[in-house]
Amino acid sequence: MLEKNYDVIVVGGGASGIAAAIGAAKTGAHCLLMERYGCLGGQATTANVSSYCGFFTHGEHARQVVKGVGQEVLDELHRLGYYDGFRFSPVGNAIVALDQEATKFALDEVISKYPVDVLLHCRMFQVEADFQRGEIYRIICVDDQNSYAFTAHAFVDATGDANLSYLAGASLRYGDGQGKGQASTRIMMLDRVPASVRFKPEVLDKIFIQAKKDGHHHLSKESGIVFRVNDDTVCAILPSVWVPDLSAATLTACEMDTRKQAQEYLEVFHKYMPGMENCRLVSTGVQLGLRDTRHILGEKTLTGEQVLRAVKPVDSIARGAWPCEMHVDVNKIAKYIFVDHDDYYGIPLGCLKARQWKNLWCGGRTISADPVAFASVRVMGCGFATGQAAGVAAALPEGTEDFVQIVQQELVRQGALI
Repeated sequence: MLEKNYDVIVVGGGASGIAAAIGAAKTGAHCLLMERYGCLGGQATTANVSSYCGFFTHGEHARQVVKGVGQEVLDELHRLGYYDGFRFSPVGNAIVALDQEATKFALDEVISKYPVDVLLHCRMFQVEADFQRGEIYRIICVDDQNSYAFTAHAFVDATGDANLSYLAGASLRYGDGQGKGQASTRIMMLDRVPASVRFKPEVLDKIFIQAKKDGHHHLSKESGIVFRVNDDTVCAILPSVWVPDLSAATLTACEMDTRKQAQEYLEVFHKYMPGMENCRLVSTGVQLGLRDTRHILGEKTLTGEQVLRAVKPVDSIARGAWPCEMHVDVNKIAKYIFVDHDDYYGIPLGCLKARQWKNLWCGGRTISADPVAFASVRVMGCGFATGQAAGVAAALPEGTEDFVQIVQQELVRQGALI
């Protein structure tokens, strides 16, 4: 078994993990970023989530609320010719449309600028921790050739499913904590779609309801969002399922179910949607787009009231502005609850720290938030912000009374908005 020690280890290479690793590295920390797939980017590059949400406030006068590492990624996408400002989604949210291959390469380029050890195709399967002391001291990982024992002073869980926290024995909530939560969705990428085709919600509702009446029974959503990626390619947010746990058996059933749904939706598009007779299903992603699984119970918990009322606490280390996007009905389109006055809210540092743990920080959709707040804070733009804050906090020595202010000052120095 190969062994190595770091100051900070970040598990998970999505938006929050990339930002955490760079945030830690900018403080001078020796950092490892570990990812189980063959590319960075998380669900943006593995689950067809082909847009970054949460960089901007809602509405026609959208303002940017996430910079720092997130801005570095946007700058690299711009340099490559794949970003020149936001576009509006069908419900008026400002989003950053992504090209998956360009995004993979852009993230490689950004992380390569920093002294971060990056291991793709590496999977953590065991966490050694002292539960009484509240400290993780080692993780055990494997690739297809070796096994590894990595030690560190601090760890950041950027797995999206709180896998590190779960294996450590941290206190968690699954979904809404009451056996439900937000549905997960497989995003369909379709090409050969003429530019003249418009995907109005009322049109989609009509054809899917009719298709179900005509015997297409393996459709989940009777309404959904289809948005255009380029002149002939669209993404359809349709096949959905509730994922009650993260066992291989459950995930296998959910993956197969939503792939079957995708084929039936394709058939319905061919049959019922004018202009879509020759459309082709290009991709359903490497994995199902998991949305609402495990969440840490943190030193603080972000609430829906704080989000919707645009509360900006003094211990804020990141900004959020995405509306509370509630996917609570598998059959229906998401319900949006907007932040007051199209403003932004602040995220307290304590929401990133696992309760009763000294060296376990979290970024992205695993942070401590109630079900309503989670519906906003889970998106990737916000993940860049909370991830960077988690990486900085993990890298800095804790224990002083003004620790929050020290973290805030370092984030501002790194160009983040708090």
